[in-house]
Amino acid sequence: MLLSARSNQFRFSFPRSFIPPEVADKYRPYFNRMPGGLIKEPIDYWNYGIQSINLPGVSYSPVEQEEFRGGTKTFRGSVPIEKLFQNELTVTMQGFDGWINYWMAIDTFNYYYNLTGKFPHLPEGNGIQILDGEGTALVTVRLKEMIWSSVSSLDLNFSSNTIEFQTFDLGFNYNSIDFKIDLV
Repeated sequence: MLLSARSNQFRFSFPRSFIPPEVADKYRPYFNRMPGGLIKEPIDYWNYGIQSINLPGVSYSPVEQEEFRGGTKTFRGSVPIEKLFQNELTVTMQGFDGWINYWMAIDTFNYYYNLTGKFPHLPEGNGIQILDGEGTALVTVRLKEMIWSSVSSLDLNFSSNTIEFQTFDLGFNYNSIDFKIDLV
């Protein structure tokens, strides 16, 4: 019997160095006040909020050539295949009480946007791992030279006073993609 693919069989987390020390120090007192001491580092809180990711797709527009007597023929282009992948990644985060992780996102986005110097890209992590039904990583997708491009808007209103599952999106762009398929 063949099992159907499940959308929740992936592993992704931001690297430990993703939240810069200035931002981590700003939010650490808040986490120290949380009962139970579950959160030791802001990056743990951050990674706990990851709900989904949108892996990039691949496509191209065929080259068309007009024939002498009418009609057209289509051909594959000459662009390298790694350039055919959309260079965008969306990470959806669950909003937590007080939208603390949203404000962490804004502070961290500001840090990376204002970053000038020799490190223009985000720190590289372990990539996105696609798992089988037993939890074995079959495919690892690495997105290299990523930059952070957006934080979605925050919609607040007085007409909803119930606790409900709400999310916000983070947008990233990357310069190259690499797949490692390990089926053994």
